[in-house]
Amino acid sequence: MRHRRSGSGGEVSRLRESCKAGEVYSADQALTSPGVSSQGLRRYWSAVVAVMVGALVLAACSSTTTTTKPSKAVSKKGPVILGLATPLTGGDPTEGTSEVADFKDAVAYVNSHGGIDGRTLKLVVRDTDLSPTGAVTAFDSLVSAGAVAVTGEFTSSDTRAGCIPAMADHVVLLAGSSAAQGLTRGKTYCFRDEYQVNQSTGSMVLIAKREGWTKIGIGSDTSGFGLSELNAWSAALPANGITVAAKETWPMVPTSLTAQVLDFKHSGAQAIFVGAAGTPEVVLLAKTMLQEGLHIPLFGPGGVIGTGIAATAGPSYSRLPLVLGITSYDSQVPAEAALMAEISRQTGIPQFGGNMPRDYNGVLMLAAALRKTGGKGGIALVDALQALGKYPMPTAAGPGTYEQFTATHHSGLYGPNLISIYKWNSGTSSFAYSSKFSTLANTAPHCCTLP
Repeated sequence: MRHRRSGSGGEVSRLRESCKAGEVYSADQALTSPGVSSQGLRRYWSAVVAVMVGALVLAACSSTTTTTKPSKAVSKKGPVILGLATPLTGGDPTEGTSEVADFKDAVAYVNSHGGIDGRTLKLVVRDTDLSPTGAVTAFDSLVSAGAVAVTGEFTSSDTRAGCIPAMADHVVLLAGSSAAQGLTRGKTYCFRDEYQVNQSTGSMVLIAKREGWTKIGIGSDTSGFGLSELNAWSAALPANGITVAAKETWPMVPTSLTAQVLDFKHSGAQAIFVGAAGTPEVVLLAKTMLQEGLHIPLFGPGGVIGTGIAATAGPSYSRLPLVLGITSYDSQVPAEAALMAEISRQTGIPQFGGNMPRDYNGVLMLAAALRKTGGKGGIALVDALQALGKYPMPTAAGPGTYEQFTATHHSGLYGPNLISIYKWNSGTSSFAYSSKFSTLANTAPHCCTLP
């Protein structure tokens, strides 16, 4: 059912501002990206796409062709434009820098395997400034540039804002935000391809019980991501016989966390669950814990295990008794590890967490749907995404991971090996995949209602 503009136009007009123009990447630029120079990555993806030929409409793919030059099947017709809305400025620009490199590589891969029914897929980038208003202006600019779909928008608040013009303009938004509930419910043109809080919370609680933690302090920033984590823990811990010893919040860019850490210390908490959208606050939290003599385990998703965390939080992590990170990134999957290494090399930013592999797969999924529509967006693209069935995501998590969108459900990432747990190794100053904790995490039931 098509949605009219009525009901959302006023909110769109209030949020829209003059656009902050970002970079535009042509197909030729994308195809020279060094990210597709990795022989192992090319061979893996060629094999993967060959497997998907029948089920996922990637008929133009070849299991033997690994060249990154455009296929002869790509014609000189007008390109199909894919928009990327990402934070190139604001609180965490490293995320945007990494996303641009990642999406360029994914677009290059699509174009080297026939494009979209012979048409080139072209990436156009706009900066969100890591703000809801910036997300809307970026979306508007991408639609004006002819984007048939927009991806990116990795925070919950930015996704919520970007979904407003998506619904008004009938342009698909495929976001990577993972936490806040209700972001896509009842919203025809809004999708997201990440695992949800209800899936990770059960895993964290189960590990806490196995570690014997009976009193846990929980804290988060005030982002949609952080508060969603906090609310899920507030419900799940007591339901499983674990006391919430202290519950703290702080702004996304805090100047001090001394008061919160002292509350954790005086509460008798045996560990801290932390929900943080960015790495700077986690760095401050870990440092403050040491300054105040609070030497207890730290466990969380998001910023705890985010991009670049080893260099900034590593010295503090190494002095804590245990630091665990939870994500959908599985370094045991060769293609995923190769992709992360390649994006790290291109950007100079050590990559970690599920964002880059998830985004890469999102482009392949959009390409499969666009091949169904002949490059058209709108309701045709919505229908195509919903008709893909169990779309395998070979570098989004462990074996068997998949997306499945339906007419009533536009969120989620699923599979028997979805959750990965990483343990900080002070000897190597890095996170190491924990088979013990990961195996345990994937046996946990979901805790909450799906968004």
